[in-house]
Amino acid sequence: MNMKNTGLLSGFVVLVFLNLQRQLLLILLVGVPLMSGGCSLLTSDASSRKIVNLTPEDRLLIHKYRGIRGGVLYISAAGEKKNNVTMLNQNGVVWNSKLSIGERGGSHSTFTDAMYIPRTLHITWRTDDAEPRENRNGVRDVTAGYEGGTILGDYTVQVASRIPDEVLDFIRTNGSSLLRLKIRLADHGVLVGWDVEEWYNAIGGRTFRYVMPGGDFREPQIKHGEIIERGWMITPDGKKVEMNWTK
Repeated sequence: MNMKNTGLLSGFVVLVFLNLQRQLLLILLVGVPLMSGGCSLLTSDASSRKIVNLTPEDRLLIHKYRGIRGGVLYISAAGEKKNNVTMLNQNGVVWNSKLSIGERGGSHSTFTDAMYIPRTLHITWRTDDAEPRENRNGVRDVTAGYEGGTILGDYTVQVASRIPDEVLDFIRTNGSSLLRLKIRLADHGVLVGWDVEEWYNAIGGRTFRYVMPGGDFREPQIKHGEIIERGWMITPDGKKVEMNWTK
């Protein structure tokens, strides 16, 4: 088998795995009640968890995300490669970290509780001489984020409150759909986007499509390897412009 065919096979295997992972998540969210420990500020059953000292914002978010238990996360970058990336939520806890994110280095994952969606994200990326921070055991660990070096990007963005109610209403009404939260690191800042991954039965089997896009950007829409709709981004001056992104 030549290298070209090996690459195609590898990509196909990854695609199949992601689709199976998402379908399993749908089965879990629709068919099995989920349980999670700790204090959640976005879960709909907050009263049963005996959460106290809730702020008015907490109460609004609990109501806003009622019935939304999970979804898909997409993290990507645009422009220069972003290295030694640390993402902290509103409590200063590491939400995500990446050694490097390039234009073709986006990552997909799933989450099974709306509590995973942060109220705010503080995101930094640094020069190559940064190093992993120490974890709770005093061991340097890439999952604990990065420190040192020179900070090249430092931004704090709102996340949970920005997703429109009509998007969440659509997910609650249509059981076979997932919220997709998208974070894109650009040279001028951090972009927050969202859409709904709607699963449906099509000729050839069950598949999905992305509907109700919104936020600061949208990646291009690709079908059979061809771009059928270019992506766009909201620039710092508030203008919506088409981009030459390929992912």
